[in-house]
Amino acid sequence: MARIRTIKPEFFTSVDIVKRSPLSRLLYIATWCEADKEGRLVWNPETFKLRYLPGDNCDVFALCAELIDSGLVVLYGNGLAYIPTFQSHQHVNPRETQSQLPEPTRGARVPTRGARVIDAQVGREGKGREGIKPPSPLAGGFVSFWNSWPDHKRKAARKQCAAKWESQGCEAIAERVLMSLEAAKASDDWAKEGGAFIPAPLVWLNQARWEAPLAAMVPVRQVPVFVPEERMTDAERAASEEVRKRAMAAVKRIAA
Repeated sequence: MARIRTIKPEFFTSVDIVKRSPLSRLLYIATWCEADKEGRLVWNPETFKLRYLPGDNCDVFALCAELIDSGLVVLYGNGLAYIPTFQSHQHVNPRETQSQLPEPTRGARVPTRGARVIDAQVGREGKGREGIKPPSPLAGGFVSFWNSWPDHKRKAARKQCAAKWESQGCEAIAERVLMSLEAAKASDDWAKEGGAFIPAPLVWLNQARWEAPLAAMVPVRQVPVFVPEERMTDAERAASEEVRKRAMAAVKRIAA
């Protein structure tokens, strides 16, 4: 559930923020709305794309990785995250519901590169910082992989998948693996017969199927190409408007 949050003008000139790409700054603000009063949230890049960037031609996984790599957001547990500076800079309504998410693990390491945002949101720097306990982060690439895998009866064995992800060295090539997964999801093989041929994620990882050529999975005609609106034909403009309407409808369903 999205929540109302506040932002100060200093955010836009904060040293840690100006280093980030424009859309990652917008996504970072969006994570405040996703976070509960303790700064904790469910980490689901696909939901973020539908809810906050529905009309933007962007790679939400790359934007999420930028936030994680900079230390602005830290992953922990099973598909969870927390914002290290949240309690320092947000004045939360005391009537807001208590956090329903588990507390980040005590004593784990928090990324330090770019983690400090100087008075970027609301309040004085340092206030409440001691209330945040550093987590033990799960590999950000694997979280994106797991959340991106289609909901299917074969989607199981998360722990084994995480172990295989680590043993295969997938974190270092996460972008390639995620691109391959998206290509597989768009393929005819995965779409036919209602997804009857979608494999188990553990099988997919065991067989290193991301190494298959992308062109072998997705016909070129299925790969979306961004065209500026002023250069679109009437048919392309109508198709773009239809996609926008569908995205907004999906956002409304998620927010409901």
